[in-house]
Amino acid sequence: MQPYPINGIFPGTAYVAETGRACYHLPCFAYCRESREKRVKRKIAGWLLLLCLLATASDVYAQPLLERGKGRTVAITFDDGPRPGYVESILNILREKGVRATFFVVGRYASEHPGLIRAMADDGHVVANHTFYHNNLTALPRENVYREWRLCSEAIESILGSKPRFGRPPGGQFNSFVVEQAAGEGLRIVLWTNNPGDYSDTLRGEELTRKVLAKAAPGDILLLHVGTLSTIEALPGIIDGYRKKGFIFVTVEEIAG
Repeated sequence: MQPYPINGIFPGTAYVAETGRACYHLPCFAYCRESREKRVKRKIAGWLLLLCLLATASDVYAQPLLERGKGRTVAITFDDGPRPGYVESILNILREKGVRATFFVVGRYASEHPGLIRAMADDGHVVANHTFYHNNLTALPRENVYREWRLCSEAIESILGSKPRFGRPPGGQFNSFVVEQAAGEGLRIVLWTNNPGDYSDTLRGEELTRKVLAKAAPGDILLLHVGTLSTIEALPGIIDGYRKKGFIFVTVEEIAG
């Protein structure tokens, strides 16, 4: 049987270009065939590893923005803070009403008030990422965008022992790069369907309640803020109003599954 050629040369004395060594007859053939098989196996292993990495990355980056819930549910979300005085009042109302919410906290404030973050988690609320300094991420140098997400996640992890799964860019200002950098930190971006503009604190509590309920719709993700008295005044009526309309309260975590 004709032996296997090495670099196009049949064994007798064959010069192996890859190693610079001379191989002889059948030992050469066996040795070189083994080397060739190893190289092929290494290449296959490399491609499989690359495919696994790409598949893992696609699982993270392919997550769509979370913009609405399902069915007749509503998720109350609070941005900013934690701010002493306001958070305690909100937590008391939620506890009395038997509602769990999602708090998108600012990392630097979380670091200053770890007890408030623990209180949120202890009551069963979801603590999420609202960046560390609350800057407009679309206006930052690119190298700072990931840092905003990462520092906030690390601040939350240092308090609760685990990183958040969800993030919300300040002001809802984002682009594809912002979303990509959030995904790199393991965060899924959450937006909203109902924004009454409570951050301006220009409406009385009853007016804010009516404004929220007038826009109530299935799958609502309600955007409220920590730091305004009108929000605290409106919250009991908002909860009661949604319930009268037949809504069930859920967290962002429950929507995402």
